[in-house]
Amino acid sequence: MKAWIGRLAIVSLGICNPASGSEFLADLRAVEAGKPVTQAMRIRWENQPQLAELVAESTRQRLQTLTVDRLQALLTAYPYSATIANLRGQYWARLGRQKRWAEVLRVASPTDDIELQCYQLEAAARTGNWRAELSQDAIQIWTHGLSRPKACDGLFQWIDQQGLITPAVRLRRIDRALAANQLNLAQWLAKPLAGQADGHITAWRVARQTPGNFLATRAVAFPEWVDMAAYRLAGEDPDTALALLPTLDASIQLSAASAIARRLAIARNPKASALLKQDLPEHPVLDPWRVRFFLSQQEWPAVLDAIGRLPPSVQQEPEWAYWSARALAMTGSADLAMEQFKRLAEDVSWYGFLAADYLQLPYSIKPPAQRVSAARLQVVREMPGIQLALALHAEGLTVRARRQWDYAIGLLSESDQQAAAELAGEANWPSRAAITAHQSGLFDHYHLRYPLAHEALITQYSDRHQLAPSWVLGLTRSESLFMRDIRSPVGAIGLMQIMPATGRTLSKTLKIRWQGNLTLIDPTINVRFGTYYLKQQLERFGHPALATAAYNAGPNRVSSWLPEAPMALDLWVATIPYSETRNYVQRVLTAQVLYEWRYTNRLLRIENLVDPFIPAQDPST
Repeated sequence: MKAWIGRLAIVSLGICNPASGSEFLADLRAVEAGKPVTQAMRIRWENQPQLAELVAESTRQRLQTLTVDRLQALLTAYPYSATIANLRGQYWARLGRQKRWAEVLRVASPTDDIELQCYQLEAAARTGNWRAELSQDAIQIWTHGLSRPKACDGLFQWIDQQGLITPAVRLRRIDRALAANQLNLAQWLAKPLAGQADGHITAWRVARQTPGNFLATRAVAFPEWVDMAAYRLAGEDPDTALALLPTLDASIQLSAASAIARRLAIARNPKASALLKQDLPEHPVLDPWRVRFFLSQQEWPAVLDAIGRLPPSVQQEPEWAYWSARALAMTGSADLAMEQFKRLAEDVSWYGFLAADYLQLPYSIKPPAQRVSAARLQVVREMPGIQLALALHAEGLTVRARRQWDYAIGLLSESDQQAAAELAGEANWPSRAAITAHQSGLFDHYHLRYPLAHEALITQYSDRHQLAPSWVLGLTRSESLFMRDIRSPVGAIGLMQIMPATGRTLSKTLKIRWQGNLTLIDPTINVRFGTYYLKQQLERFGHPALATAAYNAGPNRVSSWLPEAPMALDLWVATIPYSETRNYVQRVLTAQVLYEWRYTNRLLRIENLVDPFIPAQDPST
């Protein structure tokens, strides 16, 4: 099971639930089949934003006949349409493939798309519009650790002919390819260097395959691979890594020590303690893991020291402010701890709830301080881009609707985005209501950020398996934000993000006909599978936090994370090795508090919803 929120790294499966008998849907399907936008269609949708979608789809079907002037006219006539805007990129790519360079420059606009950037840069080169500053842009694209799109081949050939790909630039890309574990790419890139990079590549291979040998014999000559080798050796054989460290040359010793300390800290190996107390170079992974390690050992003075090594701005973040307060309380500075806890307890967040629990203060969950005005709602309601998104959503065209909504929102001010979030809530569109409310600063609009989507269905199967509906809602929100037609990068599908292999197994167990991955798009089947699987994890581990972690990371990993002795919930969660799972557990349990409040209007503490201690591992297992 894989999670959402904070990254939304998901893609749609393209499933729609069209409204039966819809005139617009019939017209759109006709246009998708190749029919032009007829006069009757134009009359039907005159002065309505849906016309833009029909025109855009018809134009896409006839992209080969599109001209730059016609595209510009469409962009001017329908500036609110995501599909029209997407035509620019499609047409731009077509022009690039056809090497129509002057036209490429006419349609080009700022973009993050590497393929389009390459066509734009090549167009500048081929038309005599190259400027010195473009060289850096082209080299930046070229010196990537992964293979680049075929569309970039012409640009790369040109910059190579101009002498811009110097041996130093080529070596830079070889390094990046090796860092990305792209050995074949690195070897291909090295061919023009006539053996100059062979030793470099061989050293990288040795560092990966026999890290101890590398550290002892090659590390001084190739310091760029010291961190990788030391980290790998510490994972394979911590004792050998620690014994080898004092024998290393002084020029690489700190780098190796940092990598070994990082690996041992994440593994919660007690032998990390001495290294972590040394004055090691700052490192974005090591520095927070120094704190987490000493938390796992409950060495509170060392926790304070580790937090003190973080940059001042980082120390003020809720996570580290909370652990600073906990450490102060455990080391006899109760007065300072209380002040920090009080400030944190004002936040509606995981650490805000933990701080309130520590002081036995009420949670600061309150109804919205201020609602969006009716006048602002009406202004946004009449915006064509928002109207089009809501119309597509009503038709069940989920992919088009989300794309249009996100495009339209990007054109709005923050206050208009807030009104749009309310409109999405009114339209029963939980994903867009929650995302838009969050990004526009409506943090206390819990009715939008924590929608009661699929409430009856989730309650039905939660009750069947004796699970708290608030817990399942919080987990579903974190998994998919209630989008039934999405798939994660690893292939998990639907509301509760079920992996297809798990779905096939559960279909046999629960005697449900398996009809391929699309089975998991059905909300009823998905929730039935998800709640059944969650119940299995709860029965296995006996604690909701462990079951939540197992739902995200898998039960085998969670079994390896169990403490040797009972451990406070906050400490165990803080020391989960995977940041994704750590954040996921915090997010789900925080959402459970808010959903309990929304369900029952009662503020139940985390300690009332789950046991405040994680049980010790069973030594017999």
